[in-house]
Amino acid sequence: MSAGRSGRRQVPPQDVARFWQARASGMTIKEAAKIAGVHYNTAQGWDARKRKAKAELEIAKLDGAKIRKGEGGVQNDAWQKVMDVSDLPPVIPHDRLSEDAKRGLVDFDFFRRRYLGRVPSPWQVDAAYKIEQWLLSDEKEFLVLNCPPGAGKSTLFHDVAVWQIVKNRKIRVMIGSVSQALAKMYSRRIRETLERQFPLDPDPVLIDKGLAIKAEGCLAIDYGRFKPSTAGSLWRAEEFIVEQEDLGGLDNKEPTVSAYGIESEFIGHRADLCLFDDVASPENAKESAARDKLIERWDSMAEARVDPGGLLAVIGQRLGPLDLYAHCLSKVTYEDFEDDYDGSDVTDLSEVKEPLKKQKYHHLIYRAYYEDLDTGIQSKRNTSPAWPKGPLLDPYRLSWKDLSYIKHSNPAKFAVVYQQEDQAEGNYLIERVWATGGIGPDGVLYPGCIDNERRPGYIPAGLQPPLISIASVDPSPTMFWAIQWWIFQPETNLRFLIDVERVKLTAEQLLGYDTTSRVYSGIMEDWQNRAFEMGYPISHWVVEVNAAQRFLLAHDFVRKWQALHGVMVVPHTTSRNKLDENLGVEALLPQLWRTGQVRLPTMRENWKTLAFVEEMSSWTRDKKNGTDLVMAHWFAELHMPNLGPVKTPPRMWRPSWI
Repeated sequence: MSAGRSGRRQVPPQDVARFWQARASGMTIKEAAKIAGVHYNTAQGWDARKRKAKAELEIAKLDGAKIRKGEGGVQNDAWQKVMDVSDLPPVIPHDRLSEDAKRGLVDFDFFRRRYLGRVPSPWQVDAAYKIEQWLLSDEKEFLVLNCPPGAGKSTLFHDVAVWQIVKNRKIRVMIGSVSQALAKMYSRRIRETLERQFPLDPDPVLIDKGLAIKAEGCLAIDYGRFKPSTAGSLWRAEEFIVEQEDLGGLDNKEPTVSAYGIESEFIGHRADLCLFDDVASPENAKESAARDKLIERWDSMAEARVDPGGLLAVIGQRLGPLDLYAHCLSKVTYEDFEDDYDGSDVTDLSEVKEPLKKQKYHHLIYRAYYEDLDTGIQSKRNTSPAWPKGPLLDPYRLSWKDLSYIKHSNPAKFAVVYQQEDQAEGNYLIERVWATGGIGPDGVLYPGCIDNERRPGYIPAGLQPPLISIASVDPSPTMFWAIQWWIFQPETNLRFLIDVERVKLTAEQLLGYDTTSRVYSGIMEDWQNRAFEMGYPISHWVVEVNAAQRFLLAHDFVRKWQALHGVMVVPHTTSRNKLDENLGVEALLPQLWRTGQVRLPTMRENWKTLAFVEEMSSWTRDKKNGTDLVMAHWFAELHMPNLGPVKTPPRMWRPSWI
């Protein structure tokens, strides 16, 4: 400690922070004083003054003071006393954070429970991590997040914004909404969360209903104050700057958080994280002047606000095929072909090279109800597990009782608003019921394509030769690769999906070769060895060669790998043949799914089959992204008739006692 002007020793801010962190975690005054390294009498005085100030605040509330804090009056005076005696620490460096505070930086679910009093919500946690993943990208990213009403979409954006500010105080967050007043309300809510000095004590009714829990910690105590201590600092409801760790702080050009309505003028403001909520409405989701104005403002203003390396996300429920979300999802970006390849080693490239297209916006979809996960009435109770373990996204807020009424009384509304479909009937590659089985909208009983007893990576029991074991690859220079392993049984015309991967890869991660050790590596090597050990060696790899995948035909080690395993690499080129009337995607695939001739592993707690069915049931001719699995399926199906059956390795006789 150091001596102040009054002669009394000044306690370092870091030790003050340690004391209040310890008290917030439930320790006694004596234990907290020992951890902070201060005298017990000093700590006791701090705690007594804080309890007195809190009591005065409660009295002010009970006296019926109507004026909010920050606007003068008795209640504000009492609140200010609490602020003064708490002696909030400045920003706490990472190495001095408590263990709970450090965990909160990496564990979103724990962060929400400890500091915000949230009950676990699997879909919100899933969305938060994906939002952070795109926020950390070096590229400028765009996201459409569709979820049903009542699922907590506004709460999600609030919690994500607070979490990111706590993790990085230099971040710039823009909160957007349909009006300035609504955006300001969201921004004020974030500000109040950051400056709160006592753990949140929610409404007991919400706790009894299971919609909230008592928070255990306080952000301003565990991480240091967020409201700047400097007089005159920007700290308004519609925009504010949080306290910075370094002396330089922000350049004050743009605040930490700012709020704008979509019709506001925010030409000069740019941000790292732009979160737009409640922008689309029934009025601007159909052909109208309101829609034209919204689209113009979105294209010219909103999209331009995100800085390179930042993320713009818009959230809401689907309202129809002409809503803002459909407009965003229809956008594509273009990438040129590499100009250092002359195509001399491939004979079937298309005559005209077209630029590579990819969807501009990522798309996250969360449905109110997942029929494929429905195992009966028990799985739809209020106390049943939420998605992805159960069929309901939120069994309490979106109960089956409410959903079933909407589903049967207004099927169109249920499909669009709650299931996030754009209701473009007849435009999708397959109907979801073709995959899951059951009676479809047309009254036909479909057999389905799911083998509920089989997990990915397992061969169906009792397969009789002849069989064709084939793998297909739909690569991407920058996005996800789709890799599938199929076994085709010509006599029954059944094709079994054994395994699937959808990951970002490099060429070497698909098939690599170490010249020093002369060892092959990568997914192709691993899958080839696995298939051989299981008795169904892959005889052909069908690989799309339109872009950066020509290495498979260019390197000598690939040819040696083929000879080593006795496998053929078949180059496939996608051009206009994708829409061919006889051999295109729509010509070959739908009938197989409609009749159940495609066999898939179980969908229960299996993202691979879930993702595959999702892509098949949302594929359209104009869709530019999220089609990797569909295309890999088509590659395999297109080449199956031209491939010979696999020859299973001979089984060596051995004595029974071995």
